[in-house]
Amino acid sequence: MQIVKKWGLLFLLFIYCAGCSSQQVFSDKPERQTKHASQQSAEDFLPKDIHVLALGDSLTEGVGDRQGRGGYVGRLQQRLKQHKGVRTVSVVNLGKRGLQLNQLDAVVHQHVAQIKRADLILMTIGGNDIMKVVRSHFFNLSYELFAKEQKRFAERLDHLLATIHAANPDATIVLVGLYNPFSSSLPNIPEINKVIDQWNNGSNQVLKHYDCTIFVNVKDLFDNRDDMLYSDEFHPNEIGYEQIARRVYDKLKKHEEMWLRRSKQ
Repeated sequence: MQIVKKWGLLFLLFIYCAGCSSQQVFSDKPERQTKHASQQSAEDFLPKDIHVLALGDSLTEGVGDRQGRGGYVGRLQQRLKQHKGVRTVSVVNLGKRGLQLNQLDAVVHQHVAQIKRADLILMTIGGNDIMKVVRSHFFNLSYELFAKEQKRFAERLDHLLATIHAANPDATIVLVGLYNPFSSSLPNIPEINKVIDQWNNGSNQVLKHYDCTIFVNVKDLFDNRDDMLYSDEFHPNEIGYEQIARRVYDKLKKHEEMWLRRSKQ
């Protein structure tokens, strides 16, 4: 009988100790999870300082913006400032009218420090490369000429992206595609829309070889919209730049984990 009582007391003691251990285990686990969740939440929503570097041609410079608001880059900056994950937005704009892709290499090499600091690198390039084909072969333009030049353009773009990515693999690179302002000025090339599509698709394919890249197609915005062009019938006006900025911002919102995830403080 004493043996039974003894084992009974040991059994109760075991149950009591086990209960204490269980209670300790279950009470600790939620506490650690809650703490981790709160840290993650704070990190996700803490506003960040975003450094933007704009590279490219006259569209980056903002030529044709009669309001003087910096083209699509200036308008995009204002939109980014309103984003919930952004505290401040600083912009370095290196856009230059008339720039072709092969001239952009020199700009990149001269501004490595700005590239290393950038969270977002915006680019517009290619319009002057197409115009070079037009000026060189105006009286014998053909789809084949544009297709041949597009392949060279894609090779140069790949080299440029490799250079930028080597300097700053964490920066998000945004390339704004080409639109067609030539519908009235190049009636002898009925395939010009097909040419623009080919160049855009080729650039998009090059970007897919690299992490942290976004291609923004704006061609549809300008189709049959002469009211969005400047008086030179080539550059966007303030309406056109507003539409480009909106399209770029919409793309950035869809990929905010890319450009907000490791922005430099």
